[in-house]
Amino acid sequence: MDKLFYFQKAAEIPCSCGKTHRILTQKTMVDHSLTEQIPSALDQLHLGKKCLIVFDENTYHAAGQKVETILNQEKYKTIPLLLHHNSPTQYLEPDEDTRYQVETSLKYQPDFMIAVGSGVINDLVKFTAHRSHIPYVVVGTAASMDGYPSPGAPMLVNGYKITFEASPPTAIFLDLDVLTKAPLNLLQSGFSDLIGKTTANSDWILRNQLQDEYICHYSWDIVQEALQILWESADQIPQRKSEAVQALSIALLNSGFSMALVGDSRPASGAEHLIAHYLEMISLSRGEKTSLHGLRVGAATLIIHKMYQRFLEEIDSIDWEKITSPHPIRVNKETLQEKFGPLYPLVEKEATQKITSPMVFTDSFKKPGFTNRLRQMISEKLFAIPDVEQALKRSKTPSTFEELGFPQSLVKDSFLFSRFVRSRITILDILDEAGLLEKYIEEFL
Repeated sequence: MDKLFYFQKAAEIPCSCGKTHRILTQKTMVDHSLTEQIPSALDQLHLGKKCLIVFDENTYHAAGQKVETILNQEKYKTIPLLLHHNSPTQYLEPDEDTRYQVETSLKYQPDFMIAVGSGVINDLVKFTAHRSHIPYVVVGTAASMDGYPSPGAPMLVNGYKITFEASPPTAIFLDLDVLTKAPLNLLQSGFSDLIGKTTANSDWILRNQLQDEYICHYSWDIVQEALQILWESADQIPQRKSEAVQALSIALLNSGFSMALVGDSRPASGAEHLIAHYLEMISLSRGEKTSLHGLRVGAATLIIHKMYQRFLEEIDSIDWEKITSPHPIRVNKETLQEKFGPLYPLVEKEATQKITSPMVFTDSFKKPGFTNRLRQMISEKLFAIPDVEQALKRSKTPSTFEELGFPQSLVKDSFLFSRFVRSRITILDILDEAGLLEKYIEEFL
């Protein structure tokens, strides 16, 4: 897959968006037989010789044991940390307990940290390393998410998902011999997460065109190429074909780098992620099953994608003036308190703002040809993957919330109320204010 670009070293990019972007990760390697090269790569980075290696039982067997052995042979002093979890689900969660395990291990005063794992382990080490001013590197064990190089670390705080600013890793090592052996549902999770970039970037276009929010088209360009290649290789994911896993890995890296370029999650997270977060938080608060993050994102994306298509068909009839004018609200504080339960105090600030304040748009929607331009710009993002449903089917990825084990009532609530988790608007806010959200939910759920 030589035609797939990714940032292999730190970079400074003057951009047409008016900003100079910086990639801070000094070394990114994607290759076969890569684990054996890690000591020499670390030597070049001059991070020191004493390292805290963080893994769980699964990632220890996938790569952690080998990394520890090789580093010991090369005279590194390794401090192994095997994470345990007390989550009601089968998954490790970035909660108070696991953060405590990582933070207390800093008493050994490592020069740097190594995260051996994917989503949660990378986030935990990234979060701790940033707060402790210690560099870290990550040895990825699955192409399951796009957060490896991103500047954020999602954490659970009292059961509520908050993304904290955190420095990207100094180095990323993705050994294809390890990634191709990862459980299939992890590969499918990464594939589904990438599908969500189509709707996430459509939401970004909405905010840019309606609210003049900053946008960077270069961050989309590096993701779009990867999405097109993924579409071509979707049916190779279930077979764990090396070329497909490499394409998936680089596509996920580029999505993470797109976040690093702009400094937040705008290029990678929209309504589909809010729904995934809502389902996770509410399920955890009830002690119920959550499923993998990327799989939730994929199922949400499929429905949001259909909503977007219908919205583009009806866009000429949208009364933008009415949306921005004071009008009776459809959701009140009492309803949100009921739906979020003990989590409500954590969403109250964003929720109150959305309930009490009309949306603020620029005058762009009053200009001739606005809806045609908006339709064209959103369609470019939405159909970067020609057929989302077919892509999920070809990769044999679960595409419905029923398959993931979520009750219909909770799924419906996620589409109605997840928008109150964040202040920035998505298609869900526009549809609700236009009086279309409940209609679309009934049609597409």
